[in-house]
Amino acid sequence: MRPFFRHPRGVRRSAALFFAVTTLFLATAKFAHAANWNGSPHAFRVVDKRGRLVGYSLTDNVVARQINGVWVTFYTHPGTGIFDSRAIYLFYLTSDCSGTSYTTHYSNFSEGTRVGSTMYYPIDAGDFMPRSLKLAYGSGEEGVCSPAPNVTGVFGVATTVDIDSFGLEPPFKAVD
Repeated sequence: MRPFFRHPRGVRRSAALFFAVTTLFLATAKFAHAANWNGSPHAFRVVDKRGRLVGYSLTDNVVARQINGVWVTFYTHPGTGIFDSRAIYLFYLTSDCSGTSYTTHYSNFSEGTRVGSTMYYPIDAGDFMPRSLKLAYGSGEEGVCSPAPNVTGVFGVATTVDIDSFGLEPPFKAVD
């Protein structure tokens, strides 16, 4: 009995060649990746124009850097430096935006947000329902205190660091 569909020999050879090349590529890439780590969990360091450490690459434009003992992630752009979001929401457990301010915290890292020359990042983490919020701008101005939506989320105490204290100068680039 003859099979319903018969693969031409060329298809089988092409599939075998594709499998062999893919396997070789993956094995080589895995070895090269491991060799670049040199015992460190970071594949690439991102440095500024003078070779000073910006952080360790997580994606094309996100780096992680330890700040005051906390691993903080933030967005970078090779030509302009650390991305400036120009404003950030600060959340409060009070209805009048008084007391401790909080920022969202939804990652294993603390998510840093640059606003002007200040980077905000959360420390600790808790499940809260904030009662009020306001915007903090890079100019130092603060927005109007508003009621927060009735939504529970994970927040950490808003901590800041002056970006200028890093002494970084664009452009940034990844290096081994």
